[in-house]
Amino acid sequence: MHGRKRALTSGSSDEAGKKLRPQEIRQHSTSGNTQSDSELWNEVYAGETSSQFDSRLLEELVIYSQRHPEDVPTVEQPDADMPGDLVVDHGALRDSQRTPEQTRPVSSNLHLSPRSKICGSNITLGISNFTSFVKDDATLVDKSAAIVDIMDANFGRVIAGMYPRRMGKTTFLQTLASFLSIIDDMPRDQRKQHFTKCSIYEFHRDFFEANFAKYPVILLDFKAQCPVSFNQVPRYLREEVVHATFKYIELFEELVDSNDFAFCGVQFSEAKLRKARRYILSFLNRIKPFSSGAKITTKDLPDLCAVVPDLMKALQMLFDKETVLIVDEYDAPYMKALCHVKDNDERSLIQEMYSMFLCKCLKNNQYLYKGVLVGVFDMRGVGLGSGLNNVESYLAHTGLFSVGKSSNPFQHAFGFDIHDVWGLINDYIDNRWPYRGNSVDNDLFKRDLLVNCVKNFDGYRIGQVHHILNPYAILRFINELHQVRSRDAVCYSGYSFWVDTGSTRVLEQVQTRSVDVLRRYCGYLSASFLQQNEYQSHVGPVADLEESQHISDVAVVIVSSQEQPRFPFNYDADTGNEIANICMKRSSESFYDLHTLSRDPLRADTIIWLLYQAGYIVPFADGQVGIPNEEVHGALMQLFERIALQHNASTDALESLHKQMGICEGNLEKFATSFNACMVLQDGLTEDTIEKTYQHLLSAYLFPATRAGFAIECEASSGSGHADISLYPEPRNILSPHHSITAYYIFELKRYSGAQSRNNRDRFSTSNRCGVAAHVFNQTIEAQTQIYERYYPTVVERARSCKMLFVIGVTFWCNRFCMVITRREATKNADGIITWRLKNYSNVKIGSTMPEYNEIGDNIETSDPDGLRTHFVQGSLVMLTV
Repeated sequence: MHGRKRALTSGSSDEAGKKLRPQEIRQHSTSGNTQSDSELWNEVYAGETSSQFDSRLLEELVIYSQRHPEDVPTVEQPDADMPGDLVVDHGALRDSQRTPEQTRPVSSNLHLSPRSKICGSNITLGISNFTSFVKDDATLVDKSAAIVDIMDANFGRVIAGMYPRRMGKTTFLQTLASFLSIIDDMPRDQRKQHFTKCSIYEFHRDFFEANFAKYPVILLDFKAQCPVSFNQVPRYLREEVVHATFKYIELFEELVDSNDFAFCGVQFSEAKLRKARRYILSFLNRIKPFSSGAKITTKDLPDLCAVVPDLMKALQMLFDKETVLIVDEYDAPYMKALCHVKDNDERSLIQEMYSMFLCKCLKNNQYLYKGVLVGVFDMRGVGLGSGLNNVESYLAHTGLFSVGKSSNPFQHAFGFDIHDVWGLINDYIDNRWPYRGNSVDNDLFKRDLLVNCVKNFDGYRIGQVHHILNPYAILRFINELHQVRSRDAVCYSGYSFWVDTGSTRVLEQVQTRSVDVLRRYCGYLSASFLQQNEYQSHVGPVADLEESQHISDVAVVIVSSQEQPRFPFNYDADTGNEIANICMKRSSESFYDLHTLSRDPLRADTIIWLLYQAGYIVPFADGQVGIPNEEVHGALMQLFERIALQHNASTDALESLHKQMGICEGNLEKFATSFNACMVLQDGLTEDTIEKTYQHLLSAYLFPATRAGFAIECEASSGSGHADISLYPEPRNILSPHHSITAYYIFELKRYSGAQSRNNRDRFSTSNRCGVAAHVFNQTIEAQTQIYERYYPTVVERARSCKMLFVIGVTFWCNRFCMVITRREATKNADGIITWRLKNYSNVKIGSTMPEYNEIGDNIETSDPDGLRTHFVQGSLVMLTV
């Protein structure tokens, strides 16, 4: 404990300063002394916290179990509760089942996005142009309300948003341009008719009237910009500039030849139009060499960079409005240069050319009203940061917690939330599913679709908004329902929509200098994902949706406001913090390493940063990152296997976890130590936590063992009628790298349910603390006894192929536990009859053994309040947290 020891003094002055041992404290509290237990506690443990008190309580538990070994049935004298050697006829055993009650913890409410609307009636993949959506009546999830945040000056004059591919970035930018632009492919009246049906009109009417079709807009798309030499840069830039400015050039030419004083709905004075025409004529003469298709070289680059700013000036003179400049995939030429160009000087020159172009447009430009850049990778450290230091950058985690700004303007712009998916599912099943008339359970069908969409495609987050789903995957999934004739015919697993769209080129050729470090990173990410995913399958919003017979709009609002419960399963907290820092606090050293991408292997931390930028790793909470969903998890593991094979190294990313957990070799002390490291982080576990929560928690922690050839069964979820948790070798798992697993584990769990006083003063009394210690230890023994009474025949039948059987009783209270382990070894006679013999744990030092009672004395404090203490009682291994 970290608190200071306090001396206990009696009421008389001549005994002042005398310290009492723990047994004297108990005698003092029961000897008729007028001092109350609570007063006694205040003198002895004044200033201690509840957690420090719990540590002292655990010391009492150790003392009790050592002084009362009779509470543990002896090995030499088996009884009905704790049998000795058991001879089992396996042919006479049968399994039984029972169904437990399901309970759900209450989740916290977080910020909700504005309710989106569904436009169009045909799900059409592959289009992002707003005009095409309207023309083809294609299904479009309306994100127009996010335009208000994008245009907010408080977020910066020039903003850049970075988020993974296929999240609807281009579609949103096209919507933004169509809403703001004075000139568009679609007539103004037709656009207004459409946008008045959108959420921006419903929720932000004043903003709509003040900004709709009021700005000149230039939209640049760098997606096709892929020069492999600096001589190609001017040609690529010219093609994009000519394409982006074409509509304005065409109208300028019409204006020069016309005597009309009205232009795009604006009435001009003759003097103003005459002045604008002179500048426009000059501008048309300067741009003519670029639009004519004449050969262009690097010498023409400065003049080409001036085209967009000059156009902005002309538009300002004409409309008295500064221009909104939008750049889609601004990072594409930088990353493609990193991937394709091996010469450092040439690559740097390419990046400098694009930076010069963007700086000319976005920095110190008095004709710019707003600049919006969107991409995948953060390029501030690779040739862009020095020039465009006025850009406010927003990544996925920006606005989520303390590592960045307080909010994120893009948080409602990208991806689908649960409202959007629910709207799409309702619209499709009610209006366009060909077999909707033949089904009598459409409500249940819609529920199943929503639940499995959240399970398979959720996991992303932007700023304060959680439950972001991949739009491309959702639309592909719903579109494939066209061939499904009934609810039972839908397959809900094995999808790889996002992965099949093609990995970013930068990840296709990644190599690393240290495969061992990368294995440690990927192993941690994989283990955390498996544990979190297993836990969330039992509790939280997904389970709440699955439990409902019919899901209404109100239920969706409630569920989408709930954060997924994410226990910090940090079997290696240092690695978890290291990965989070790599992803969110990028170092200049790692940026420099990225310059060697096209020719040299990268450091492991640089690869992790690239994976974070590409969407294989996402932010979850303060200082926590992880893998979003099963599809991405599979793709990441395939990437690691490819890299590992290049180094002739093991492809098992979870190898270090399995060793640390000790499950494969039957080392229960290792397991309890690693599980304790997880439990001490669980601040949300209280005295009122129910037993099923602990069952889900422990089963989720054990779940990565399924990748080592184990099968896991949690009674709280399956209602199997077996013990709370069973972990046993899965013989059909022939792909497992651990073929020699021969141990069967069975856990029975209890939670502390003693008569601990709810009065805070009585709770901290010494007598109460001693009672708790005794009760917890007895409950743990009772859990073991229950295994033998209820489940033992079934267990030994299923464990017939194993050599070792571990019977484990666990009692939890808050985030601490007491664990008693008995192991048995199988022997088989000539007739094939298996006898399970008790195999004692030896009374030798394992880890840190508990001191004897009379050695504790005044040194009741421990330097490791979250450590694991180990001792032996009648051949059983007893481990508990202190």
